[in-house]
Amino acid sequence: MIAEDMQPLSIVENRGFRKLINLLDSRYKLPSRKLIGTTLIPNLYESTRKMIETILSYTKYVSLTSDIWTSLNTVSFITVNVHFFDIDFNLKIYVLTTRKLDNSHTAQYLSEVLTDIIREWKIETKVAAIMTDSGANIKAAIKLLKIEHIPCAAHKLNNAVKNALKSEFEENYIDTNQTEEIEMMKLVKMCRSIVGHFKHSEVSTRILHEKQKQLNSPVLKLKQDIAIHWNSTLIMMERLLLVKEPLMLVSMGLPRCPDMPSNEQWQTINDFVILLKPFESLTIQLSSEQQPTLSKVIPLIRGLLLSVNNKNPATFTGKFLKKKLLEQTTKRFENIEDLYPSQFYAKATLLDPRFKKAAFTLNDNANDAEQEVQKEIADYIETNAPERTVLEPNVHQTPEQLQHGSQSISLQENLLTYLETTVTTLWSQTTYTSTAMTLFKQYMNIEFLNIHDDPILFWKNNKQMLGALCEIALKYFCTCHICIIGKSIFQSRSNNQCQT
Repeated sequence: MIAEDMQPLSIVENRGFRKLINLLDSRYKLPSRKLIGTTLIPNLYESTRKMIETILSYTKYVSLTSDIWTSLNTVSFITVNVHFFDIDFNLKIYVLTTRKLDNSHTAQYLSEVLTDIIREWKIETKVAAIMTDSGANIKAAIKLLKIEHIPCAAHKLNNAVKNALKSEFEENYIDTNQTEEIEMMKLVKMCRSIVGHFKHSEVSTRILHEKQKQLNSPVLKLKQDIAIHWNSTLIMMERLLLVKEPLMLVSMGLPRCPDMPSNEQWQTINDFVILLKPFESLTIQLSSEQQPTLSKVIPLIRGLLLSVNNKNPATFTGKFLKKKLLEQTTKRFENIEDLYPSQFYAKATLLDPRFKKAAFTLNDNANDAEQEVQKEIADYIETNAPERTVLEPNVHQTPEQLQHGSQSISLQENLLTYLETTVTTLWSQTTYTSTAMTLFKQYMNIEFLNIHDDPILFWKNNKQMLGALCEIALKYFCTCHICIIGKSIFQSRSNNQCQT
């Protein structure tokens, strides 16, 4: 319970907890805090570690996600998660380590830390890719490891929206030639000022709640945003729209109440919410723990751009924000369908039976991904194929045959060996390639999966028929967007909280 719920060891010393345990079973004696810290927790750690090591030993491919973060007392750590499928096609996610970083975060140092972690868990030959943010140092570190790096789409999307909103920029850095940009920043500042006033005034908040009750409206608190988290700005504006009527009525009678938005500014706030909602929806989908998400990035980004492009803001400031959002998103994801910088997005999408080639904007990109997948299937078949028997000279010859002429026999043996080597090479190349093409054609001929169906269940049901292609698919499906930027910001949305 202490480990799973992240409770302090001192919980066993708490009077209320001790009363509860005694009520459940008066015969039970609680372990001491010292026993838990020195024996029980270390034993649990070792047993859990051995269990994970055993599971990892049976898997062929794993992917890693990693993030560097700083604690409240400014100590740096690196956390590494592992993602893979077990023998029953269940997606497993474990935190392998959270390790303190003692030196400067150079690429060389980070590569050494990651190498040590990978060796410690004996997965050197199994890591298909590592997903991180787009920090130059961590990207360079993974390049030194000669492992595929996947830039986190949720992190790129977060930066795109923040730059469009300029939520981390001071007013001094605003382009004064862009009137809409100034208006956008002023409006965000006005919303923060309104929320700040009610957050710091018990009287104003109480009057606002009373007015909501009089209007038979839900009693809702205002939400303050955090500049570095764009989604908190969305939550703040959504809440202001919900309490607009009681808020406007209350503001007229409150002393020192900040100015309220004009009708046009309220329209602009509504434009902001309409334009930002698709970005929030996409980020939440990318942060799912239960399903693989890599194959959904290309279709989701394409759907996001189409959705935003179809929005019709009512104000000039809203139109400006729409333009900036489209520019920033396109800039960061314009090469998402290409095989580079990361081939994983294109291959994962192609191997998702819900999408296949239909999700690609350009058919050439889909065809390139198909060729690369077929090569990978052929390589996999060749690597895992049983050795083909090479013809051997006939050793069961009679003495008369042996006396017939050793030179003739020798010549015949050399000729057959040469031909066997040549034929074996041509046979291998033709067989492995044609088998790969046949498998892929079989996969493409199967009808599309429903968009809401589970692609992993498809591969589980078709493992026997598609063989090597199934193994390749699992390699690309075991990568998920479970990272700090995706989870911590959005996981508490249902609780109406903004996590820092």
